[in-house]
Amino acid sequence: MSDGTQAISGASAYEMVTSVREAIAGVAGPLLVGLYLFGSLATGDFEEGVSDIDLIAVLSDPPNDELAARLDQMHADLAAANPAWAGRIEVIYISTHGLASCRTHAATMAVISPGEPFHVVEAGRDWNLNWYPAREESVALVGPPIQTLIPPIPFAEFAEEVRASLMAFPGRIEDDAHPGSQAYAILTMCRGLFTIRLGRQPSKREAAAWARREFPQWADLIARSLAWRQRQWEPGDQNGTTTVSETRRFVAEMAQLARE
Repeated sequence: MSDGTQAISGASAYEMVTSVREAIAGVAGPLLVGLYLFGSLATGDFEEGVSDIDLIAVLSDPPNDELAARLDQMHADLAAANPAWAGRIEVIYISTHGLASCRTHAATMAVISPGEPFHVVEAGRDWNLNWYPAREESVALVGPPIQTLIPPIPFAEFAEEVRASLMAFPGRIEDDAHPGSQAYAILTMCRGLFTIRLGRQPSKREAAAWARREFPQWADLIARSLAWRQRQWEPGDQNGTTTVSETRRFVAEMAQLARE
């Protein structure tokens, strides 16, 4: 994370991370063991006006109903005060025990993410999709190094969860999917297939560039998905119904390749 982050329609990414950190610490108090920034802002791939802020808040105990309600209200207040960031902040709240046993046991945790309200879930092994990259590349905002809280996760284990996610993706595209959500699906498939084939997780743009070379028949759609992603937070009606069938064909083809 860099102090040079440029301002976007209000608070910059750096300023927003500071605000979220202070808000979480204020609500969780002594229950907060650690807070970690991961994803594009931690790796240097953050795109202004487009990328999300991804955080993991580690608590001494799983979030109970009272704490979950207070965290939910805190996130609503942050979104109201920072409309440019509404829907662009993901925070996962998990206990130290839940994180320590993430490879073998499900854990109760709370999460707020783009497109989803604050909610409590049971996290299974599929959440290695988050724990692996967080353990590999994250910034500690509060607490000890995250490697002391997340056990080592073999890359092969992570790659299998990536493969499973790609294979399940074709059923997730709604008939009225917004262009931004179609872009997410397309770029997720590019990134996941790159990860499986080349043995590391790239940025979305690197994955898109690779996929355009690897699958020239889909190069135009992938290029358009990058443009859709850039405009996804712009106001106005963006109708994606005319491209849903094409997006579904691409996703289905990439899912089949992931099976091989």
